[in-house]
Amino acid sequence: METKSNYDKYLLFFKSKLGRKSFVVTKGEGSVMVSAPHSAEQTRAGRTKFAEYETGAIACTLHDRTGCPVICKTKHCHDDANRDEKCRYKAQLRKYVLKNGIKYLLDIHQMNTQREEQICLGTGRGENVKASPAVVDIAKSVFEKHGFAVSVDEPFCAVHPFTVSAFTSRECGIACLQIEMNTKLVSKGHKECRVEDVILALTEIIETLIEGGAQ
Repeated sequence: METKSNYDKYLLFFKSKLGRKSFVVTKGEGSVMVSAPHSAEQTRAGRTKFAEYETGAIACTLHDRTGCPVICKTKHCHDDANRDEKCRYKAQLRKYVLKNGIKYLLDIHQMNTQREEQICLGTGRGENVKASPAVVDIAKSVFEKHGFAVSVDEPFCAVHPFTVSAFTSRECGIACLQIEMNTKLVSKGHKECRVEDVILALTEIIETLIEGGAQ
């Protein structure tokens, strides 16, 4: 099937929310894994927050294009996989990473359309990428090559100890990058939407890392 059509199919899947488990893991190959922990609604401090459906569709499309393994939230269980200390999503992610020799995790998110930033790379102020710091420069240069403005650790730095990136880098000893994308860039309801360019950039980042570009 044609990959761009698959994106739309995946987006409908995440929006339908029918008969789901809490999350799904799609096995793959290579040293890079993609995570979308907010691709279903989440609850933080008693407040339900909107789902970032596009991150799930992007993750699945990246699996189609690169063969990388992915983990995506698919059901609202009144939890927050990117903040809760006790979390089955992160426990399963940790298990997969350690068992399959994953070296890099790209944890993708969406930020509010009211923000000026386009792409933000959260590194935990360097702590989450200690295993391979060059991953930051690679991601930044690729996004910029595709015409995106990129910030690092502002406004999101993924420093909280139970973010997916901080947890996985600490527990597994790998480089983990939280990638925040402005919703205007990935939602087709906005005139600024460039979701295909975002996917192309992420594909190039994954392929570069698989080829050893961050060594």
